[in-house]
Amino acid sequence: MIKNILTIIFALAFAFPAAAQVTPATGTSSREGVRQEIQNIRAQANQQVQGIRQTMREQIQAERESFQKEVEAKRAEVQSAAQARVAKLKADLQNIKDNAKKAAVERIDQNIADLNTRITTHYANVLDQIAEILGRIVSRTDTAQANGKDVIAARSAITNAQNTIAAARTAVSAQTGKIYSLGITTSTASTALKGVVGITRQALQKDLKNAEDSVKAARDAVRQAAVALAQIPGVDELKPSTSTAATSTANQ
Repeated sequence: MIKNILTIIFALAFAFPAAAQVTPATGTSSREGVRQEIQNIRAQANQQVQGIRQTMREQIQAERESFQKEVEAKRAEVQSAAQARVAKLKADLQNIKDNAKKAAVERIDQNIADLNTRITTHYANVLDQIAEILGRIVSRTDTAQANGKDVIAARSAITNAQNTIAAARTAVSAQTGKIYSLGITTSTASTALKGVVGITRQALQKDLKNAEDSVKAARDAVRQAAVALAQIPGVDELKPSTSTAATSTANQ
């Protein structure tokens, strides 16, 4: 992707000298020929840029949809296993005579499962929002490139953001599919319940922290892409080309 973008950038950069060498700049017809050749080169380059931007948008959307399906599948697996998990815990707690402790442990078990579902759902939604913001950055970068701006740094930051989002999605998807058992057996003493439950809670907190760190890394990478875009001189004053605007409207 970046190689193709660089090729187009160099094509635009050397369009004028190449045209000047091929066609003598003498006479009205010669000048018209130069103008026409320059327009043809620009049109060809714009078509290539348009193809690249369309491919990148489609890739971002495809990755988003794939992630959503993967997360939904993991949630379904966890829900399917929930009944067996609860049944096993009840069986493991049969030897505990204190009904209040048994009820508390069962409640904690359900709270752990619910917390993991709630937090990973939140992380998945955040990643979708981050990806949407990156898509807007891509569109603005496309506009800058179509207007002859140097977008190499922005493209590099965008690629890094895409990779970081992909890594975060992998982490969140894996976390979504995790099932936490309290580690209680039929031989677990009543006095040991608190310690055993505490170990599982700590494991959940550690795992959620790792997932959170991956989401933060994705957010920071997108922020860096936004900064790289903002550093392009005059980028805020640029208006999208007709082809870009039409494509953006069609994708909404």
